[in-house]
Amino acid sequence: MTPILAFALATIPDVAGIRTLYGFAADIADSDVAEFALQRQRARSGEDGMPLHLQRIVAISWTLRLGDEIACHTGGDANTDEAALLQALFDQVAQHAPCVTSWSGAAFALPLLRYRALINGLTLPPHWSAEDTTQSGLAPLPYATVPLDDMARLCGFPALPVVAGGTPWEAYRAGRLGEIRARCDIEAMATYLLFLRDRLVQGTLGTADYHDSVAQARGWVGRQAAPHWRDFLAAWSSTQG
Repeated sequence: MTPILAFALATIPDVAGIRTLYGFAADIADSDVAEFALQRQRARSGEDGMPLHLQRIVAISWTLRLGDEIACHTGGDANTDEAALLQALFDQVAQHAPCVTSWSGAAFALPLLRYRALINGLTLPPHWSAEDTTQSGLAPLPYATVPLDDMARLCGFPALPVVAGGTPWEAYRAGRLGEIRARCDIEAMATYLLFLRDRLVQGTLGTADYHDSVAQARGWVGRQAAPHWRDFLAAWSSTQG
């Protein structure tokens, strides 16, 4: 079986980038800089979401399936900068040449990775530059207009954890990066499970293989001691998914 890598990421306003573009003085608080950009975006689009080039990645998680082995990984730690987070993901892709998927990949995650790689001066995995997308290994799920949490629950999987305060930016400012990383872990696993479900629906994965793959993922989750995995397992009935 071709390796599968399902990833999720979390972003906050790129305060340094906003300062560069709008010339804020160094003594202006980060919170004020970000609020300026958020209000500007609300006025332009009616939404809080920052333009892709002004979103800084603070967490990346991926679920990697290699044959009979599966695991969820989180790039770096609380002190890891954005470039190192990106490089950790790119190294996995370059090493294993997996089928790479994400929930909102075509509209959000994949363009964002390219923008942030450009800003950080990083080299993308070689096959991502293929002109023929069927050769690139990129297979974003085509359901981005529906929230990942909604679809996961509708397909019988547990709900995603809620970040207290509502947004990664608020959690990050409060020093709760661990909470953001935990949600990323669960998002990456949920994305992997829905990727399996999509392959079942598309007819490229048989029913028995689908259930075996879901059971494999559930088994890995059951061996984890971290609280967010224990909570995820507790909400995952043996009849779900």
